[in-house]
Amino acid sequence: MAVVPGVVEELTIESRLVRDRGDGRRGSTNQANTGKRAVTHIRPLERLGDYTMIECRLETGRTHQIRIHLAESGHPLCGDKVYSQPLFRPRTPDASGAPRLALAAVELGFIHPGTGESMHFESPLPPDLEKFIRRLRKAANR
Repeated sequence: MAVVPGVVEELTIESRLVRDRGDGRRGSTNQANTGKRAVTHIRPLERLGDYTMIECRLETGRTHQIRIHLAESGHPLCGDKVYSQPLFRPRTPDASGAPRLALAAVELGFIHPGTGESMHFESPLPPDLEKFIRRLRKAANR
């Protein structure tokens, strides 16, 4: 689960991720046969005023994949100080007041590579993010 600024519709983001997009940060490239394929499925869960709580389901698991895909789609994670700066442009301001990166793995599932067994784990939203979301809900209902 994640919280991002703006209105987010259901979408699938697919790109090729590289270690250096040109400024020392990871990012997507348009160059064919470069980087690694990355696919993120996004589904809105709740509008929170000027923000949206979303579900991110990974089809691939690349380093910083969610952060990169959301930022490049114009919705950087609340609290993200690294990928909120578009390539060679000023940083996107974050007025959300997020206590940290507004991203939490609340559900994890995969097929065990050794046994082939389907594995599934769930975890509650961390208290600091739960408090952050409650604050956004309250502000949205004013």
